[in-house]
Amino acid sequence: MDYKLKFCVELKSAVNLICREMAQQPAYNGEDNLSSMQVWVIEYLYENKERDVFQRDLEADFNVRRSTVSGILQNLEKKGLIIRESVNQDARLKKISLTKDAIIIHKDMLKKVANMEEKMTQNISEEEWIAFYQVLEKIKKNLK
Repeated sequence: MDYKLKFCVELKSAVNLICREMAQQPAYNGEDNLSSMQVWVIEYLYENKERDVFQRDLEADFNVRRSTVSGILQNLEKKGLIIRESVNQDARLKKISLTKDAIIIHKDMLKKVANMEEKMTQNISEEEWIAFYQVLEKIKKNLK
C-alpha cells in the first residue's frame, strides 16, 4: 500500500473524528454552543494570559486566514467570552482577553479535553509519539 497516496484522506478523517468527539462533549454543545476552533482559541488565550495577544498571533499560531480568526473572535465576543481592548502603542491593535465566564468554561473544558485525549492516545508507546511528532514537524516544515 502506498501510504503517501492516502495521507491527506487519513489525516482529514482523523481530524473529523476528533471534532466529532469534541462536539459530543457538553462544553462544546451546551448553551454556549462552542465550536472546536472557539475552544482552541479560548485555550490559547488562557495559556497566553500573561502577555498581550492580538488577532495576528492567532492567525500565525493556528495557521488560519484573517477572515477565519475574525469570525471566531466576533462570535466569542457576542457570547461574552472575550473582550478586545486598544493598546497604547498602536490604536489599530486590539488586545484580546478572556472574560470571567470564559475562564469558568475553560476549567470545565480542560477536564473534558483530558478525558478525550486519554481515550485517543490509548495503546500508543513513547517511541510512537516521538516518531509521530518528528514526522508531523517535517510535514509542517514542508508546507511552509
